[in-house]
Amino acid sequence: MKSYLLVLSILLLAVSCSNSPKNKIEGTDSQAIADGNGQQLTVDTQASSIHWVGTKPGGSHHGIIGIKDGNLAVNGTEVASGSFTIDMNAIADEDLTDQKMNEMLVNHLKSADFFDVEKYPTSTFTITKVEAVAGNDSITHNISGNLKMKDVEKNITFGATITKDGDTYKAVTVPFTIDRTQWNVQYGSKSLFADLKDKFIDDNIELQITIIAKAASK
Repeated sequence: MKSYLLVLSILLLAVSCSNSPKNKIEGTDSQAIADGNGQQLTVDTQASSIHWVGTKPGGSHHGIIGIKDGNLAVNGTEVASGSFTIDMNAIADEDLTDQKMNEMLVNHLKSADFFDVEKYPTSTFTITKVEAVAGNDSITHNISGNLKMKDVEKNITFGATITKDGDTYKAVTVPFTIDRTQWNVQYGSKSLFADLKDKFIDDNIELQITIIAKAASK
């Protein structure tokens, strides 16, 4: 019996750890946007994207959201300012192989229950501050910016690795997690609707952003 309880405890601990949000970020009041000048870059919308992961009891889904447009200003290898527009109509699921089920999920995400893309077809991220990080093998910079989604704008900060190859700049964030209810995405939230029992959807959404930008064409 003791052995059984020990194994059960280990399994419960493993499940608990696996469900812990990665780099949980709290949205704060929006901040003044960065106004630094420099070489103008245009975001490559075909190569840039946002990967997302959503979870619920017994499972998860993952996919991407497309980038509609964007620009950066850089001084050498340092990003001075910039923004990009997120195309909320370009939400895709990558794990459901059944086409009908896939379409049902994506349409539900686009509906008023979640992101209400008919009313809010785009979201935006605008840089407020970029700080270089020394002595860290995982990231080169901390990036802060105002994330506007639906009718809410909040400031978030996450780590990223910024690299330069010729005239191409690449920024890849660490996976990080935001609480969707801070942006009024409330459907299935156990923290808001206590009677959902095991029918809830986790408030936390894991994101990883990849932005690739090149010198603007003259």
